[in-house]
Amino acid sequence: MAATTKRFLKDYPEALIGGCGAVFVGAGVSMGAGYPSWATLLKDVGEELGVKPGELHDLAALAQWSIQESGSATQVRNVIKEQIGVEHAVPETLEIIARLPVKFIWTTNYDKLIERAFRGVNRPIDTVSGAADLALRATPGAARLFKMHGSVERLDDVVISTDDYELYRSKRGAFLPLLQAHLSSMSMLFLGISFTDPNIKHVLSLIRESFTSAPPEHFAIVRPPQREDFKTDTEFDARSTQHKLWSRDLKRYGLVVVEIDDYAEVPELLRQVERRVAARRVWVSGSWPPEAGGEIGKVYKVAQAIGQLVGDRGRDLVSGGGLVVGSASIAGFLDSLRSSGGWDLERRLIARPFPQPIPGKAPDRALWEALRAELARIAGVVIFIGGMKIDPATESLMVADGVIDEFEAAKTAKCFVIPIGSTGGAAAQFSDSLIGSALDTSGRNAMRPTDDELKELARADISADEVVKLITEILTRLDKRA
Repeated sequence: MAATTKRFLKDYPEALIGGCGAVFVGAGVSMGAGYPSWATLLKDVGEELGVKPGELHDLAALAQWSIQESGSATQVRNVIKEQIGVEHAVPETLEIIARLPVKFIWTTNYDKLIERAFRGVNRPIDTVSGAADLALRATPGAARLFKMHGSVERLDDVVISTDDYELYRSKRGAFLPLLQAHLSSMSMLFLGISFTDPNIKHVLSLIRESFTSAPPEHFAIVRPPQREDFKTDTEFDARSTQHKLWSRDLKRYGLVVVEIDDYAEVPELLRQVERRVAARRVWVSGSWPPEAGGEIGKVYKVAQAIGQLVGDRGRDLVSGGGLVVGSASIAGFLDSLRSSGGWDLERRLIARPFPQPIPGKAPDRALWEALRAELARIAGVVIFIGGMKIDPATESLMVADGVIDEFEAAKTAKCFVIPIGSTGGAAAQFSDSLIGSALDTSGRNAMRPTDDELKELARADISADEVVKLITEILTRLDKRA
């Protein structure tokens, strides 16, 4: 793995976890989804003007000439509407971006791929495509998408011609201070950019304006020209030389270039980012009916201690709000935040409480299944405590089938599962099933503790302090693996 790739996979997830990771989506992402490049988009417009494809690289000037010749921008706007107005499938790259804890996304693209990606995971997003939109109140909890060159749904306000670029500051200048603020305070990931993209030059100049000698660190995933992209060796050599010079030049803007051989590698890189973000999140799963008594004191104490541990280690707590276990782990987590002065609850507590039905009504199983899948996707580590409920038929204790479902969801999502067998219930069953199983205990694909660790956690007389100490050792090992 190249040094820059390692650096990206270490530093960018840390920026996301810290709430200061942003994304810039370039034209290459939309082209990969099936939308035309600028050159293809304006091909017919150029031919009407007598300009053949490949003869002119200043496409903004081509749009400008078309407007001057026809007396209006109607023809260019109609081309955009016909070509960009259609809906292509959302690429996996944007599906992953929609799942990452990104609050701010910038793009010069007109299409609605990003909005559709967020809708696909039911995540709210505010689209800001005109300068007046910046004054609108943000939706609480929503990500913000800044379409700095406009959107296909507002073709009277898109940036496409030379005039639009030259008059950008007077017409859309309100975007610039905000973009510069994000570039100065966040780590920006640039996707789908190339030195042939006319829009990216505009954005890079804004970075340069703000930071002349010591720009902040950003990342750009780029694909060097490949021989199969060109008809002749001469053309390939020329384009390769230009790309190398451009890549070096990006350092002036604080961009660390992460090179790939094929665009198909981008989703896997982003999945690694997603996994590294998830690895910092611990889902505490389990339950114990309050009216049952029995081991409730031990279950509560262990869950509270685990919540405290999650907070002390700077990790995020994921909770579905299970009976006793959910409230105890959250209480311990809050104690940690209070004592450390890091009252960062909004970002670090990720709760997805399960809606309980009114008496006599059946729960919404489909919704519960979706919530469990989401919790497993969000978390990288799942700790199981207890896992019991009251059997309504016999009014006696029984293993909670919902916790069993959560265990299966965690394994499907390839989470690292830690059942504390000493707390009984489903956790004890999981512990027994994992001892001697084929699931890896070490390496990047590890999904469970060692047999010795599982047996120790299942020891009947193990104390809460001993549980915390052992889980601390396991989490430390996972950190080193990451």
